[in-house]
Amino acid sequence: TMNPFATVIMAHLKTQETSRDPDARYDWKFYLIRRLFEGGYTRQDVVNLFHFIDWIMRLPKDLDQRLREEIVQMETRTAKPYISSFARLEREEGREEGREEGREEGQHASALRILLHLLTHRFAPLSDELQQRLAQLTADQLEQLVDVTLSTPSLDEFVAALPAAGDAR
Repeated sequence: TMNPFATVIMAHLKTQETSRDPDARYDWKFYLIRRLFEGGYTRQDVVNLFHFIDWIMRLPKDLDQRLREEIVQMETRTAKPYISSFARLEREEGREEGREEGREEGQHASALRILLHLLTHRFAPLSDELQQRLAQLTADQLEQLVDVTLSTPSLDEFVAALPAAGDAR
């Protein structure tokens, strides 16, 4: 099996690299998602990593729609309907609420789960206090902290770089 940490780092690097090239980002996003299906991950790992890749590697609507169609075809070929059924449920839940809030909460939860996983992988178990502090940040703040997590040498330096809750940095 592949290392989920390597997938997260690759998604992060390719997001930066393709910031002005949506077609290249599409290609990399599809490549990374395809690797999830081929990498021997559990269904839950595929879903979690897909959420991270989908969250960090945003695409214009037309390319996003095309990607979702490709994913459905890939799931049909591999007989692993992991993502499209999950995304469909999320959309239906969001529609029932009648607003974007449900999706944003899902993105926040995914971002927080992945950031906690990265931090635990790098720096060992995290205090409850730190976990609660991270949970109060916005999805955008959590996304920015992925950079910090991947580049900071110690947990103390990571904590020093944390924005205050409610800070719009």
